[in-house]
Amino acid sequence: MEAGQNCVSGVCCDCWTNGCGCNGAFGAIADGLEAVNPAMEYCADCIWLMGSPLAFPLVFCFPAGPETDPPGGGWQISMLSAPLKRPLKCLLYTACTPCGQWHMRRKALKGDMTKYKLWQGMHDGPQCCARRCPGAPITIEAGTYGEQDCPNLFLCAEVTCLAGIWSTCCAFQVTRRLIKDEYNLGTDPTEHRVNSCIRFFSRLAAQLCGCAICLRCSSCLVGCCAPDSEGAQECSGEAGRASRACFQCVRICWRGIWSVKILAMGCMSAQQDYELVYDQPLTVKPVVVSNKMERGQDEQMERGAVSGEEDDSWWKKPPPAQGPSRN
Repeated sequence: MEAGQNCVSGVCCDCWTNGCGCNGAFGAIADGLEAVNPAMEYCADCIWLMGSPLAFPLVFCFPAGPETDPPGGGWQISMLSAPLKRPLKCLLYTACTPCGQWHMRRKALKGDMTKYKLWQGMHDGPQCCARRCPGAPITIEAGTYGEQDCPNLFLCAEVTCLAGIWSTCCAFQVTRRLIKDEYNLGTDPTEHRVNSCIRFFSRLAAQLCGCAICLRCSSCLVGCCAPDSEGAQECSGEAGRASRACFQCVRICWRGIWSVKILAMGCMSAQQDYELVYDQPLTVKPVVVSNKMERGQDEQMERGAVSGEEDDSWWKKPPPAQGPSRN
């Protein structure tokens, strides 16, 4: 900023460097920011705990979503009871999310890695710049990168780096959607709360980040363009202070979002693990197959099975013999 001030002082007239007569306005803005800044800094200090796993209870401030049939989305166990049913697995999926999601995808594919494709084809199509400009990078076409030759290596890259900082989250969402589709499952109520909470605080963080950037740019412009104005310099300082407070709130929001997301991924992965072990796809129904060898014997056995009786004909009294029929 000092270099900018020197440049403006050497080029611009004294009227400009003195604030163009707006010294009083700059002073009033500075006084307003000075009154607001302590409250913003106090708010940032109060919510610093929310930038940790302690933010998870906030999800219960959001609705559980519409009722589903069957209740709870059809899962064998709820998301909240998964850590009690699968404590070690939940700890693994939470403590080492990339390794946990690598294991979960293999389990969802039942160990058959010939079925593996990049993001299972769920992110195919134009991404990034290609959404705005056809032909620009990146357009994803799963199955065309040689995944079948080395599926485990591709899966490792998918859960660690292919989607940047969101790689693990993208891999988790693909696996969960894969399991939901295969088992005809819905959204767990707590999962709906988590999604609503993350959506709300992501929007809040985005708005705060926009305000912080505007304040920082305004601070630099005012400080550089009116280096000799006392009110402008005071306004620049207070705007920079407000910008720092906004950025601090943004950082806390993002840390809280990541903490909630990681805890939720651990619980939902343990829920999926339980589902894969103890459940069968709802689309598969048991079929009773009877192997008939002898017509009379098998029909008698089937009638006994239906009536709940055993084949005890060996002790029953034989029927009386019938004499020759009379004409």
